[in-house]
Amino acid sequence: MSGTYVVYLVWGPLGAGPVERFAASYRAHPARHEHRLVLLLNGIDTPDLRSRCETVAAELRAEILELPARVLDLDAYRAAAERVEGEAFLFLNTHSEILADGWLGFLAAALMRDGVGLVGATGSLESALSAAPRPLKPFLRSRWPKFPNPHLRTNAFMLRRSLMLSLDWPQSATKRQALALESGSHSITRQVWDRGMEVVVVDRDGRSYRSEQWVQSRTFRSGNQEKLLVADNRTRQYATASARRRDELCRYAWGISEAATNAPTPATFGQSARFSR
Repeated sequence: MSGTYVVYLVWGPLGAGPVERFAASYRAHPARHEHRLVLLLNGIDTPDLRSRCETVAAELRAEILELPARVLDLDAYRAAAERVEGEAFLFLNTHSEILADGWLGFLAAALMRDGVGLVGATGSLESALSAAPRPLKPFLRSRWPKFPNPHLRTNAFMLRRSLMLSLDWPQSATKRQALALESGSHSITRQVWDRGMEVVVVDRDGRSYRSEQWVQSRTFRSGNQEKLLVADNRTRQYATASARRRDELCRYAWGISEAATNAPTPATFGQSARFSR
């Protein structure tokens, strides 16, 4: 696949720390797929941070694209796709940290397979309804499916530009609206499925998983996440949590306990997961 862009989002309020972590992981792990790297500057309001981003961009031979106004992540990605004429984009959020060699090659290979429209490093079955306070649930049911609600997480995801620009991608004035675009009834994932294309998670060995198999991928809140390709703040939260908290997070994501995701074959998941798309 030619014309591939890797777009890393620099969220100004978080400072230079996440940028340094991403840059170190990018240097440490060869992509093994031809691409152009873009640092997407979002909400950069200090000269020191802008200067550091320029230095990192020069070191990584990256381009810089700066947004005129601060926006939420998914809006930033849409703006980048409208302004950069690549064939395909891998979007990485500010917390992203590459964990394995060949990361881009694995994702690009999965995207090139017949019938695949969207690929990423992690997926989940979580619904915003699950953790919502009881009084709010009636108001949220029209925008979020109940559990299981399969969706690709947008911390690290890849798709063709032509498909991305054809999707219904409304601007998000609030984080809840952005969450709806990621995991609501009209999510990016569900729109891709509606086009008759598959959505897959890719692990650090290059293996692809359909939604019915995501819990078995051990990439997000599953096992010890030992097959994770690109880490983020949520995967780090799980990795450092107590056993009790890990179990709780696992149940939100998969409806089963952390102990069950460590079993050789999670039969209960395979029997019960019949998703409405």
